[in-house]
Amino acid sequence: MVIFLLAGGSSALGQDVQEIIRAIDGQQKKIQTLSAGFSQRKESSLTKAPLFSWGAVKFKRPDRIHFAYSKPERMEVALEGKTLWIYYPGRSQAEKYSFAGNRKMTQYLEPITGIFQKTFLQLTETYSLTYQGKESNGLDRFRLHPKEEKVAKFLSRVDLWIDRASGAILRFEMIEAGKDRLFLEFKDLQINTPLKDEDLTIRIPPSARVREQISP
Repeated sequence: MVIFLLAGGSSALGQDVQEIIRAIDGQQKKIQTLSAGFSQRKESSLTKAPLFSWGAVKFKRPDRIHFAYSKPERMEVALEGKTLWIYYPGRSQAEKYSFAGNRKMTQYLEPITGIFQKTFLQLTETYSLTYQGKESNGLDRFRLHPKEEKVAKFLSRVDLWIDRASGAILRFEMIEAGKDRLFLEFKDLQINTPLKDEDLTIRIPPSARVREQISP
Protein backbone atom coordinates (compact mmCIF):
# COMPACT_ATOMS: atom_id res chain seq x y z
CA MET A 1 0.00 0.00 0.00
CA VAL A 2 1.34 3.40 -0.97
CA ILE A 3 1.18 5.95 1.86
CA PHE A 4 1.62 9.70 1.45
CA LEU A 5 2.29 12.04 4.34
CA LEU A 6 0.98 15.52 5.02
CA ALA A 7 2.36 17.19 8.13
CA GLY A 8 1.40 20.76 8.85
CA GLY A 9 0.80 21.67 5.22
CA SER A 10 4.00 20.02 3.94
CA SER A 11 4.39 19.37 0.23
CA ALA A 12 5.28 15.75 0.98
CA LEU A 13 2.00 14.62 -0.56
CA GLY A 14 1.93 13.69 -4.21
CA GLN A 15 0.09 16.05 -6.52
CA ASP A 16 -2.74 13.55 -7.07
CA VAL A 17 -3.33 13.20 -3.32
CA GLN A 18 -3.30 16.96 -2.83
CA GLU A 19 -6.03 17.19 -5.44
CA ILE A 20 -8.04 14.51 -3.62
CA ILE A 21 -7.78 16.47 -0.38
CA ARG A 22 -8.74 19.74 -2.06
CA ALA A 23 -11.76 18.05 -3.63
CA ILE A 24 -12.86 16.54 -0.31
CA ASP A 25 -12.35 19.80 1.57
CA GLY A 26 -14.39 21.62 -1.06
CA GLN A 27 -17.28 19.21 -0.59
CA GLN A 28 -17.03 19.19 3.21
CA LYS A 29 -17.33 22.97 3.35
CA LYS A 30 -20.70 22.66 1.61
CA ILE A 31 -22.09 20.41 4.37
CA GLN A 32 -24.15 22.60 6.69
CA THR A 33 -26.33 19.85 8.14
CA LEU A 34 -26.09 16.07 8.16
CA SER A 35 -28.36 13.27 9.36
CA ALA A 36 -27.48 9.57 9.32
CA GLY A 37 -27.94 6.24 10.97
CA PHE A 38 -24.90 4.77 12.71
CA SER A 39 -23.53 1.59 14.21
CA GLN A 40 -20.86 1.68 16.91
CA ARG A 41 -18.40 -0.91 18.15
CA LYS A 42 -16.36 -0.27 21.27
CA GLU A 43 -13.49 -2.49 22.39
CA SER A 44 -12.15 -1.99 25.89
CA SER A 45 -9.61 -3.71 28.09
CA LEU A 46 -12.30 -3.68 30.79
CA THR A 47 -14.66 -5.95 28.83
CA LYS A 48 -14.12 -9.37 27.28
CA ALA A 49 -16.28 -8.78 24.22
CA PRO A 50 -16.89 -5.72 22.05
CA LEU A 51 -19.88 -3.53 22.90
CA PHE A 52 -22.24 -2.78 20.01
CA SER A 53 -24.66 0.16 19.75
CA TRP A 54 -26.97 1.57 17.08
CA GLY A 55 -28.81 4.83 16.55
CA ALA A 56 -29.04 8.08 14.61
CA VAL A 57 -26.83 11.17 14.47
CA LYS A 58 -27.49 14.78 13.45
CA PHE A 59 -25.01 17.59 12.87
CA LYS A 60 -25.59 21.31 12.33
CA ARG A 61 -22.89 23.90 11.84
CA PRO A 62 -21.09 25.38 13.56
CA ASP A 63 -21.00 23.20 16.67
CA ARG A 64 -24.11 21.12 17.33
CA ILE A 65 -24.00 17.30 17.29
CA HIS A 66 -26.71 14.94 18.54
CA PHE A 67 -26.43 11.15 18.93
CA ALA A 68 -29.61 9.19 19.72
CA TYR A 69 -28.79 5.61 20.74
CA SER A 70 -31.66 3.13 20.32
CA LYS A 71 -29.86 -0.12 21.23
CA PRO A 72 -28.86 -1.73 23.53
CA GLU A 73 -30.02 1.07 25.87
CA ARG A 74 -31.79 4.26 24.89
CA MET A 75 -29.48 7.21 25.40
CA GLU A 76 -29.01 10.68 23.93
CA VAL A 77 -25.74 12.61 23.70
CA ALA A 78 -25.76 16.25 22.58
CA LEU A 79 -22.84 18.61 22.12
CA GLU A 80 -23.76 22.29 22.13
CA GLY A 81 -20.60 24.36 21.82
CA LYS A 82 -18.66 23.70 25.03
CA THR A 83 -21.50 21.89 26.79
CA LEU A 84 -22.09 18.15 26.67
CA TRP A 85 -25.43 16.61 27.66
CA ILE A 86 -26.06 12.89 28.26
CA TYR A 87 -29.60 11.66 28.93
CA TYR A 88 -30.78 8.16 29.89
CA PRO A 89 -34.59 8.06 29.41
CA GLY A 90 -34.94 4.63 31.00
CA ARG A 91 -33.23 5.83 34.18
CA SER A 92 -34.81 9.31 34.14
CA GLN A 93 -31.28 10.63 34.63
CA ALA A 94 -29.22 13.29 32.84
CA GLU A 95 -25.65 14.56 33.06
CA LYS A 96 -24.41 17.99 32.02
CA TYR A 97 -20.71 18.70 31.50
CA SER A 98 -19.22 22.11 30.82
CA PHE A 99 -15.64 22.01 29.55
CA ALA A 100 -15.13 25.62 28.52
CA GLY A 101 -11.48 26.38 29.23
CA ASN A 102 -10.70 22.68 29.77
CA ARG A 103 -8.13 22.12 27.01
CA LYS A 104 -7.53 18.46 27.87
CA MET A 105 -11.21 17.56 27.54
CA THR A 106 -11.49 19.58 24.33
CA GLN A 107 -8.55 17.61 22.90
CA TYR A 108 -10.13 14.31 23.97
CA LEU A 109 -13.42 15.10 22.23
CA GLU A 110 -11.80 16.69 19.17
CA PRO A 111 -11.44 13.48 17.10
CA ILE A 112 -15.22 12.98 17.22
CA THR A 113 -16.23 16.63 16.88
CA GLY A 114 -13.56 17.26 14.27
CA ILE A 115 -14.92 14.68 11.82
CA PHE A 116 -18.03 16.83 11.49
CA GLN A 117 -16.62 20.33 11.91
CA LYS A 118 -13.12 20.51 10.40
CA THR A 119 -11.52 20.33 6.97
CA PHE A 120 -8.25 18.46 6.41
CA LEU A 121 -6.38 21.77 6.29
CA GLN A 122 -7.66 22.54 9.79
CA LEU A 123 -6.89 19.03 11.04
CA THR A 124 -3.24 19.34 10.00
CA GLU A 125 -2.81 22.06 12.64
CA THR A 126 -2.96 19.39 15.35
CA TYR A 127 -2.47 16.09 13.49
CA SER A 128 -0.01 14.51 11.08
CA LEU A 129 -2.08 13.16 8.20
CA THR A 130 -1.30 10.16 5.99
CA TYR A 131 -3.22 9.01 2.94
CA GLN A 132 -3.63 5.22 3.09
CA GLY A 133 -5.09 4.89 -0.40
CA LYS A 134 -8.42 4.12 -2.02
CA GLU A 135 -10.00 0.91 -0.77
CA SER A 136 -12.06 -1.67 -2.66
CA ASN A 137 -15.30 -0.05 -1.47
CA GLY A 138 -14.30 3.18 -3.22
CA LEU A 139 -13.66 5.13 -0.03
CA ASP A 140 -10.48 7.15 0.52
CA ARG A 141 -8.77 6.24 3.79
CA PHE A 142 -6.75 8.68 5.88
CA ARG A 143 -4.85 8.23 9.15
CA LEU A 144 -4.29 10.94 11.75
CA HIS A 145 -1.62 10.94 14.48
CA PRO A 146 -1.65 13.66 17.16
CA LYS A 147 1.30 16.02 17.04
CA GLU A 148 1.25 17.05 20.69
CA GLU A 149 2.88 14.69 23.15
CA LYS A 150 0.18 15.37 25.75
CA VAL A 151 -2.51 14.23 23.32
CA ALA A 152 -0.49 11.20 22.22
CA LYS A 153 -0.53 9.99 25.83
CA PHE A 154 -4.22 9.12 25.52
CA LEU A 155 -4.78 9.00 21.75
CA SER A 156 -2.79 6.77 19.39
CA ARG A 157 -4.46 7.43 16.04
CA VAL A 158 -7.68 8.09 14.15
CA ASP A 159 -8.62 6.49 10.82
CA LEU A 160 -11.20 8.07 8.48
CA TRP A 161 -12.94 6.55 5.44
CA ILE A 162 -14.34 9.30 3.21
CA ASP A 163 -16.69 9.41 0.24
CA ARG A 164 -14.92 11.74 -2.17
CA ALA A 165 -18.08 12.75 -4.04
CA SER A 166 -19.91 14.13 -0.99
CA GLY A 167 -16.96 14.81 1.32
CA ALA A 168 -18.77 12.87 4.04
CA ILE A 169 -16.97 10.58 6.49
CA LEU A 170 -18.62 7.17 6.35
CA ARG A 171 -16.35 5.30 8.78
CA PHE A 172 -14.35 6.41 11.79
CA GLU A 173 -11.99 4.49 14.06
CA MET A 174 -10.26 5.93 17.12
CA ILE A 175 -7.54 3.95 18.89
CA GLU A 176 -6.52 5.17 22.31
CA ALA A 177 -3.01 4.85 23.71
CA GLY A 178 -4.24 2.02 25.93
CA LYS A 179 -5.45 0.17 22.79
CA ASP A 180 -9.17 0.74 23.48
CA ARG A 181 -10.98 1.21 20.17
CA LEU A 182 -14.08 3.08 19.03
CA PHE A 183 -15.46 2.35 15.57
CA LEU A 184 -18.37 4.23 13.96
CA GLU A 185 -20.00 3.52 10.62
CA PHE A 186 -22.56 5.89 9.10
CA LYS A 187 -25.30 5.01 6.59
CA ASP A 188 -28.36 6.54 4.91
CA LEU A 189 -26.79 10.00 4.93
CA GLN A 190 -28.95 13.05 4.28
CA ILE A 191 -26.91 16.18 3.60
CA ASN A 192 -28.17 19.74 3.96
CA THR A 193 -31.73 18.86 4.87
CA PRO A 194 -33.35 21.58 7.04
CA LEU A 195 -32.50 21.23 10.75
CA LYS A 196 -33.32 23.61 13.57
CA ASP A 197 -31.33 23.87 16.79
CA GLU A 198 -34.29 22.28 18.57
CA ASP A 199 -33.87 19.17 16.41
CA LEU A 200 -30.48 18.60 18.05
CA THR A 201 -31.54 19.47 21.59
CA ILE A 202 -32.29 16.85 24.23
CA ARG A 203 -35.72 17.30 25.77
CA ILE A 204 -35.19 16.42 29.41
CA PRO A 205 -38.38 16.21 31.48
CA PRO A 206 -38.51 18.21 34.75
CA SER A 207 -38.81 14.96 36.69
CA ALA A 208 -35.37 13.73 35.55
CA ARG A 209 -32.41 13.93 37.90
CA VAL A 210 -29.68 16.18 36.46
CA ARG A 211 -26.08 15.88 37.61
CA GLU A 212 -23.95 18.85 36.63
CA GLN A 213 -20.16 18.92 36.56
CA ILE A 214 -17.52 21.37 35.38
CA SER A 215 -15.85 18.73 33.21
CA PRO A 216 -15.91 14.91 32.90
